[in-house]
Amino acid sequence: MKQWIRSYSLGLLTAVIVFAISYWNIEATSSPAPEKEYTADEMIEKLQSEGYRTITTDEWKALKESDNRESSTPTPVEEPVTTFSIDIVSGTTTDDISEKLIQANIIKDANEFESFMRDNDYSRYIQIGQATLNSGMSHQEIAEAITSK
Repeated sequence: MKQWIRSYSLGLLTAVIVFAISYWNIEATSSPAPEKEYTADEMIEKLQSEGYRTITTDEWKALKESDNRESSTPTPVEEPVTTFSIDIVSGTTTDDISEKLIQANIIKDANEFESFMRDNDYSRYIQIGQATLNSGMSHQEIAEAITSK
């Protein structure tokens, strides 16, 4: 066991010596790039030739102020959500339902809703009863609320 530990430590010592010699003997082959003083116009021209945009401090402040003014403008008020309870009786068609939903401001376009119902095969499954809908619902949600599909 003693001999094994001595061999292991000798190997570590050898590795450290090899790394130390390499570190101290290898000189940096890459010389630092010569520092060239550029004028402001040369820097701007170089940046613009590479696709960047440059602006002055005054232009930057003006942009920041215009951004602050834009963000301080009031956001448009969202339309309130309209809730509507629809009664579906026997014989009610998709056209009748879309007319009621247009009058209640639940949907914007009756033809679009009717084509959605027809294309997704919901119009065959209209369920008799009452459904509560609101203007924030998608066509899919409305269709699921008024059908048994």
